[in-house]
Amino acid sequence: MKKLNRLFIVLLALSIFTSSYAQKDNEVLLSVGDEKFTVGEFKYVFNKNNSEDKVIKKADVDEYLDLYINFRLKVKQAEDLGLDTLKSFVSELSGYRKQLAKPYLTDKSVTEELLKEAYERRKYAIRASHIMVAVPENVAENDKKSIEAIKKLKDIKSKIENGADFAEMAIEHSDDPSARDMPAQGNQPPRKGNGGDLGYFTAFYMVYPFENAAYNTEVGEISDVIRTQFGYHIIKVVDRIENPGKIHCAHINIKVDDFDNKQELAEKERKANEIYEQITNGDMSFEMAAKRFSDDRGSRDKGGELPIFEVNKMVPEFVEGVAKLDKDEVSKPVLTQYGFHIIKLLDNFEQKSYEDSKAELNRLVARDSRSNKSKSAALEAFKKEFSFKEYKKNLEKFYDCVDSSIFKRNWKAEYASNCKKNLFKLDGNKYTQQDFAKYLEKQQKKFGEGTKKYFINQTYDQWLSEIVFDYKDKMLEKQYPEFRMLMKEYHDGILLFNISDKKVWGKAVNDSTGLEAFYEENKQNYMWDERVHADVWSAKNDSIAAIAREMIKKGIPNDSIARTLNNNSSLNVSYQTSKFLDGANEFVDNANKKIGLSENIEKENVIIFVNVLEILPAQPKELSEARGLITADYQNQLEKEWMKELKSNYQVKVNKEILEKIKANYEE
Repeated sequence: MKKLNRLFIVLLALSIFTSSYAQKDNEVLLSVGDEKFTVGEFKYVFNKNNSEDKVIKKADVDEYLDLYINFRLKVKQAEDLGLDTLKSFVSELSGYRKQLAKPYLTDKSVTEELLKEAYERRKYAIRASHIMVAVPENVAENDKKSIEAIKKLKDIKSKIENGADFAEMAIEHSDDPSARDMPAQGNQPPRKGNGGDLGYFTAFYMVYPFENAAYNTEVGEISDVIRTQFGYHIIKVVDRIENPGKIHCAHINIKVDDFDNKQELAEKERKANEIYEQITNGDMSFEMAAKRFSDDRGSRDKGGELPIFEVNKMVPEFVEGVAKLDKDEVSKPVLTQYGFHIIKLLDNFEQKSYEDSKAELNRLVARDSRSNKSKSAALEAFKKEFSFKEYKKNLEKFYDCVDSSIFKRNWKAEYASNCKKNLFKLDGNKYTQQDFAKYLEKQQKKFGEGTKKYFINQTYDQWLSEIVFDYKDKMLEKQYPEFRMLMKEYHDGILLFNISDKKVWGKAVNDSTGLEAFYEENKQNYMWDERVHADVWSAKNDSIAAIAREMIKKGIPNDSIARTLNNNSSLNVSYQTSKFLDGANEFVDNANKKIGLSENIEKENVIIFVNVLEILPAQPKELSEARGLITADYQNQLEKEWMKELKSNYQVKVNKEILEKIKANYEE
């Protein structure tokens, strides 16, 4: 709850404050202590909070100025108390800043292209197979290992194009272990290899270079050799279908234990066909058939219903089967590695419009390697903006300052103590070989193998990028007034929340002594009107009501009466005890505030009567009975006392002459 309140107050602060850079009118309208606030600042925030179609009057200006002064006083005290130096404050503001800065640190046009590309790709699902030759990520493309891997894959591709079977070549040559059968190991059952078949997938489910190659290769064709972080690949696109989106279906699974046993396979297929015919002929519902015949223990008791899934979560034959169905349609038996399946499509969720998908796509792109395209474009723009100048020859000379110990995490920057030449300049600032050496030392990782120059180049590009983006990030407030304003707004909004919680909200909730004292001083403001303390009884019929009435007259406790009469049915009798205000209960009102038992009233086949216990005169509510209202009023008092304290501690000066000039623009 407190977190929601914090967000609300921050947003409230955004609505009543903006920085003095919004307009060019620099005349001082207001001073709070030693801080000054300009006409431009006040006019901006005032106009921001008044709609264009509202008729603004002079009194509105005065009223808003009072609110603005109160706001500034609170923030001023928060700063004087050092709340803006607390670790929690700095961390929270930093988090907001990172979010606000993101749009300024990417190329928006490239980002938009990536979003549209991903949206269009998600309209389709690709089924692809691949053959991979693993090469460490830190091995350069001109390294012997890379050259050999590329040649090997080109040879394999040539053989496939001349008639060799792709799956057999994957089983024989691919470094992806899923291509081959795996024997049982420990608790793991044996697993049949996929022959390189990755099934169906859509955008964001494969690394971006792999996705690119798959979507840019025609069905039935094999891609050129491509590289990913895992090594080199060739990809065969087997199928391309309209993406069914999120799928909700049910199935009946007839398990096959031995696919090489033709007799078992035929028997299971015959069984699946018989079940399908009974369903389609109307002899048995799909749900009943699933409960009776399905071998999938996880779904059969639920009528075969499966969790909602997307195409990449299911074997390709199953996807092909369900993709052909309309809602509520049942498929003929489909064979997968798990046996035969009869599938019923319960629902599917079509892709949203581009605009409705944009927020989700933004999140997916931001955490995907494709976002590097937008960052790269922004990096080049920032280099030009800050007069970037690079000395490539000095980077080449730096190679000799590093040896192979870099791959064992044993290399130190001090080994490059003689390397001090400039690598680049940014906005006049120099970055040297020694600066890079210190960074490189921190980036060391243990690699089994790698190419030294390639690793240095990769790390250098990363270092350069971080420096350029950090520099741009630090310049945002200076370059973009709207960003500076937002940051100031968030800064003051968080302070407003924290100081208000300290002085008012949190204090009212936690200061039980102060709350009780406030209640005692003001209890007459929280009064009950006259009430009737009564039991309202309901009975199943007249005879049970009569027994209950007799037991009440004898003084038997209510719980004992209910327990006795409900011995054979819990519906025989019930009662409600409360202190009723006028109008709160029609049966109590009908009792006319007469002590004792009322007449029976029949309503909706139930007998109701009231036992009036006492008439309570008007009296103050207990603190526990009105704690919420009393706490709110206590907060209001604390707010008033706080504002009185602030105005006595900080001198507030308003330039009346300038204020009148502002008001002259509005009606009386």
